[in-house]
Amino acid sequence: MHIYRYCPVCGTPLATAEIENQTRKACPSCSWVHYENPLPVTVAYTVNPAGELLVVRRGHHPAYNEWALPGGFLESGETPQEGCLRELLEETSLSGKIDRLIGAYHRKSEMYGSLLVIAYKVVIMAGALKINHELLEAGFFPFESIPQINIPLHRTIIEDARSHDKEYPF
Repeated sequence: MHIYRYCPVCGTPLATAEIENQTRKACPSCSWVHYENPLPVTVAYTVNPAGELLVVRRGHHPAYNEWALPGGFLESGETPQEGCLRELLEETSLSGKIDRLIGAYHRKSEMYGSLLVIAYKVVIMAGALKINHELLEAGFFPFESIPQINIPLHRTIIEDARSHDKEYPF
């Protein structure tokens, strides 16, 4: 996240101000306000036709070497659904179809600041699993054999998806 010290409009040093019940940086000269908005991220809770879950072991920080769900940042001009499927394809060479929205979550990241995480259930349509440079390994696992997922938000997404699937098995 870009940390502003000077106003990008007029160059005046920014001051701290209480605006809309939030402490924000603002320009005392031209009244420009720095709103710290979350970065959009998508996560793909991905299942194959056998109902196994795709998990990946991350090859970069944050969470280097941790098992996780595939996903990443949205790019300018793409919808969350498009970004979710693009990230899945880039990381694993797998094409999928969005089945449903699991949920939208807020998360704070030391590395990136505030994140808006949008999670989708994705069903694999085509492709052979082949990982890119962002991953150390990946595989489909039956739920009783999923590697330990230590990222709290990814555990929550898995729990939310599974509880919905038990409640609405059709």
